[in-house]
Amino acid sequence: MGLFLGWPLAVVGAVFTALFLQAPAALPLAAFAKLFVFSIGLMFISFLLSSVFAPYPVVFLILVAIGIILSFMWSVSGAGVLPGVIALMGALMIPNLVLQSQDLALVLVFWIPLNLLFAGFISTLMFVLIPAAPPTAAQKKTNTSPDFDPHRRIARMSLVTVPFAMAFFVSGASALLVLFFVALLSQQLAAMPSMGKTVAKAMLTANLLGAAVSIICYEINVIAPVILTPILLGFFICLTLGALGKSQVPLAAAAGSALTTVLIVYGGSIAPFSDEADVKSITRVLQVASAAIFVIIAYVVVDEFWPEQERRAAQ
Repeated sequence: MGLFLGWPLAVVGAVFTALFLQAPAALPLAAFAKLFVFSIGLMFISFLLSSVFAPYPVVFLILVAIGIILSFMWSVSGAGVLPGVIALMGALMIPNLVLQSQDLALVLVFWIPLNLLFAGFISTLMFVLIPAAPPTAAQKKTNTSPDFDPHRRIARMSLVTVPFAMAFFVSGASALLVLFFVALLSQQLAAMPSMGKTVAKAMLTANLLGAAVSIICYEINVIAPVILTPILLGFFICLTLGALGKSQVPLAAAAGSALTTVLIVYGGSIAPFSDEADVKSITRVLQVASAAIFVIIAYVVVDEFWPEQERRAAQ
């Protein structure tokens, strides 16, 4: 729908929609209104602070690190994954774009909340057209009584994401999609129990699957460069990976993360609003793959020395 309308940053709206649809029911109107107002305020504050302190690199990096940690604290406090991702976008993407172009950053300040609004409308419509099944007892228990130490989780996420962000900014990198991907991946991995290599293998499988699908879709798009091609491919990808996620095959667990990777990598290459639309999909795949490998290896190391749940002395 975003592609058909020529909606700027439609790929971001698609990822927001995917996150909305993972909820057991449509987000209540009051909660969505608060989330929308929060996103607008956050983006403007991030833009103002970044613009003021951009000439002072050390202070700028310290503020970025503080913003990342505050985003994790907000997410873990009960706000949820989506508000946490929005907060990370404000802490990472807006400051990075301010260093490149303040005019472009200001455009993003408006379009991220508008994509959130777009995603909220589409996801609510889907919940109305296709009502979700009532959650099972196990799902209710998972959603209502999470068993984790919030301070420990915040520390784990910060130990991985802050060094990556510092290296990203210091190196002068400008691939916004990589920052967006790292924000999503960090949230996904931190919420998993400490399983070391098992988690790493699962996430690598998911991202390799998503990367392979992205390259295939990009090549099909090159052969048939008309607007109907990405619309049909997007619909087919979401339907196929959605069905895969509900199946019993070994790759089922990787479907959700693979879908996010495809939306970010392939969606970014055909987005109506993108200064990098001419960059080949393989370049985006390599960028995302490098970020994924770094984050996954970092979590394996963190799991070894700072696991999700503290090891008992009796062990």
